[in-house]
Amino acid sequence: MARSLAIAAYLAGLGSHDRKKPLAEQPPRPVGTIIWARCSRPDQLMAIETLDRKLAEDGDPIHVVATLMHWTPEYAQRALPEPQGLKDIRKFIAHWRPAMSIWVKGDLDPILLSEMHNVKVPCIFVDATAEGLDGIAGKWVPGARRSMLSQFEAVLALDQTAADRLIYAGTPTDRVLVTGAMEDCAPTLPCSETERNEIAKAIGTRPVWLAAAAPVGECSYIAQAHHAASRRAHRLLLIIVPKEATTAQSIVEKMRMQGFNVALRSDEPEPSEITQVYVVDTEEELGLWYRIAPITYLGGTLDGDGCRDPFEAAALGSAVLYGPQVAPFQRHAGRLNAAGASRLLRSGDDLGLAVETLLAADKTAELAHAAWDVTSRGATVTNRIAALIQLRLEELVS
Repeated sequence: MARSLAIAAYLAGLGSHDRKKPLAEQPPRPVGTIIWARCSRPDQLMAIETLDRKLAEDGDPIHVVATLMHWTPEYAQRALPEPQGLKDIRKFIAHWRPAMSIWVKGDLDPILLSEMHNVKVPCIFVDATAEGLDGIAGKWVPGARRSMLSQFEAVLALDQTAADRLIYAGTPTDRVLVTGAMEDCAPTLPCSETERNEIAKAIGTRPVWLAAAAPVGECSYIAQAHHAASRRAHRLLLIIVPKEATTAQSIVEKMRMQGFNVALRSDEPEPSEITQVYVVDTEEELGLWYRIAPITYLGGTLDGDGCRDPFEAAALGSAVLYGPQVAPFQRHAGRLNAAGASRLLRSGDDLGLAVETLLAADKTAELAHAAWDVTSRGATVTNRIAALIQLRLEELVS
């Protein structure tokens, strides 16, 4: 079977891979264990970054090095170009010395898989489907697909249909497991429990909403929304965390011009009973304010000035509101929206009504629960993959 895999790799690579750009100079290899994650598309990188964080949680020196098939400079901080051609593949493997390789849903490269097999690097296929298998040289070399698929130690299929097709194509049945997608999750933002308790005590039973990473240009929308929602809940407190701490004073002035009693965090460590708008100009993590506020508007999503990841707030139990400009987090916003776990605002005029609606505790809880389900579902698959990798690494060193 190894022979048919090599023949398939040779046929698949004839006249193609060796004419690609030569391998660029590689960054220094860090100390520790390297996991090579082969990604076919850029939208897979966030899931791999989540996996990297999971593997590092125990403090072991494990590093995930991602590569992209169709790399462009915009991904330079997140991934390396995939090596192509035997010479560069061998140079890449020799430099990084990966202990394992993860192949994320997409085109399978027989040449690369053959080289990994030759140097005895275990490979796991995640988010696996049968997509692209028809293009492999198995049509011309009997048993090539079966030989190639048998090189994976584990094949984690997206669904039962994908699993059935992979088994039909030649994957050993005992290596296929239906897990669902390895979804990406935002890191859980930290906060000081002491500070949280002090702020929560100062606020008491007052209803609260948060404008997170708010740009100065959205002050008019935010002020209009706070006026509207305050008519329903006159004790409503708005917390604003500016996108840039240096703009806090400008936001204070703009909100005071709208008639609000405004306090600045550096002047008043806690909002008082008469504070209507509390502007945070200190360096605390947003994790504190996401935990305090049951409703969060993601600043920058109305004027396109850039926004925070909606999963950050959703994972900490805050119901999320955002406008149409959610780049680069369209995928996260789409998942929340599809699950009814967030509210999409068409314009700034919708913000006040959305806040007012969510002041009802049952509405907020409904969104927050759905959001938690979305953000935790993918983490379950990622945790399983991380556990599988750690178990296999232990076997390799024992």
